[in-house]
Amino acid sequence: MKKIYLIFIAIIIIVSGAYFYIRFGLLKAKDFKPDNSKSKSILDLRPAIIAKLQQLVKDGSEGLYNLSIGKIDPHVLASSIDITDAVLTPDSARIKELDKAHALPDDIFKISFSSLHLDGVGLNDVLAKDHLSLKSILVKKPFIEVYQKERWYNKELRKKTDSLTLYKKIMKKIKSISIDSIEMSDGTFISHLFSKKYQTNKLNDVSINMKDVLIDSSTQYDTKRFMFAKKADLSAKNLYGRTPDSLYYFKCSSIDISTAENNLTVLNIELHPRGSRQQFESHLKQRKEIYNLSIPKITVSGINWWDLANQKNIIANEATIHNGSCDIFLDRSLPFRKVKINNFPHQILMRLPISMSITKMHIRNCNLAYSEHNPGMDKTGIIYIDDMNGEVTNITNMREQIKKHKLLVIKSSGLFMHTIPMTNGFTFNLSKYRTGDFTMDLNVGAIDTSILNPITEPMGEFMIRKGSIQKGIAHVIGNNFKGGGNGELLYKDLYLVGLKKDKNKPGAIKKKSIVSFFGNVFLIKNNNPKKDNPPKVVNFNFKRESKTTFFSLVWGTIFLGILKTIGLPASFADKPY
Repeated sequence: MKKIYLIFIAIIIIVSGAYFYIRFGLLKAKDFKPDNSKSKSILDLRPAIIAKLQQLVKDGSEGLYNLSIGKIDPHVLASSIDITDAVLTPDSARIKELDKAHALPDDIFKISFSSLHLDGVGLNDVLAKDHLSLKSILVKKPFIEVYQKERWYNKELRKKTDSLTLYKKIMKKIKSISIDSIEMSDGTFISHLFSKKYQTNKLNDVSINMKDVLIDSSTQYDTKRFMFAKKADLSAKNLYGRTPDSLYYFKCSSIDISTAENNLTVLNIELHPRGSRQQFESHLKQRKEIYNLSIPKITVSGINWWDLANQKNIIANEATIHNGSCDIFLDRSLPFRKVKINNFPHQILMRLPISMSITKMHIRNCNLAYSEHNPGMDKTGIIYIDDMNGEVTNITNMREQIKKHKLLVIKSSGLFMHTIPMTNGFTFNLSKYRTGDFTMDLNVGAIDTSILNPITEPMGEFMIRKGSIQKGIAHVIGNNFKGGGNGELLYKDLYLVGLKKDKNKPGAIKKKSIVSFFGNVFLIKNNNPKKDNPPKVVNFNFKRESKTTFFSLVWGTIFLGILKTIGLPASFADKPY
């Protein structure tokens, strides 16, 4: 009986010692006192665990963040922990102190979630070990808000960390983490970017499902894993925000990533001006195109996930744009603006802040509409290109890739003005992007000239009374300062009539009958080829002005070739608008 009594006392001492060690040793927190008012009994360690976690967050962030937890339930026998209503918030006073000391990080976070379930973890795993192994993590309704601002005193730190792998950035005090599965549902992510102009982006309904996650030195270069997971599915819905210049809204309905299929799918991308056309132009001091873009679907496959996660490079084998449409409008009543010399497509590509390389991009059933308002006629003309299909190869701004393949090539076909078959191609020399070197080839089939009048009347201030066009071919070679090349336009019985705005009738136009008559008699060559002569092929050179964009340079060069072919002087293209 005495031995049983002694054993009972020994058990009490051991249990009590373990309790006091955990309570006043392992769970000791110097800055946070346990809220024992919520304890169920004197033996309840949950308030002490919360206080310890709060201390760990404060110490780990150098006082930048505070943690609050509504409820925590450790299940010792089941090796699991449930946390409810947790919120991580930055300390505003500490932000000022760290900023004054030039020690504030570029990214500041606010994080909360309604519930977090950790399975397969003991108390010591969370609080002490440098190797963490879990069965599963389940997070519901996480809300993550990040405020991003590049601070000048972090410039050298950014240079150092940019070269680090994701593993080295996140694993500082722990050597490895293994998790069988991670599930997150109903998440929200908001980013506030404070650069030259304020920008906010938001992701809603974010869900993540990751399997076999291993974070250690052996997986930091594993290209077969996505964010250290062997298999991952991620999705987000209702992404929206504003462009950095605050002139446009952009949004997409969903983004889905499947590492098993190695692809990314984006649905219903839209870019629209803020407000009406009049409201948009009220914010413009100079002439600028207005864009409306809609792409129902983009798919990207063969993605290098390791580069995307570690180096922030976009490397993929293929991408496809499905059924996209783009509407561009230019109001020539606004004053000219001086265009930057480096605004060609490949020059913009080389200036992107992220490195990218897409081997081939397919264009499927896309439509383009370009409209231009001419105040001299008070009319707007629209050019349509429908059912565009083609390929873009070697889309890259990576130096090592350009050394292997220096040309970005675009080849496409479509219907000009809804009915006329056409093909075109662009070649951009990426190794000479500074000088803007490019070539363009255009081939247009037979044209009913009546189709062209809705374009020529408002944009060119003339109409085609009669005639037919059999074929048009142009080859353009250009750079930052000029466009040149050669072209061939085959036509019969061409008769043009000059037009001008009728000042006595608002919205009406009238013919320049006398000018048109003498022009057709003495200047215009009404046929090409003429009688039994071979077709006339013209050479042309077009000097780029400071107001000329890339596409206006291409069009101006081709238009000059048309003028030379039909016999009109180059000055005919010079309008005061």
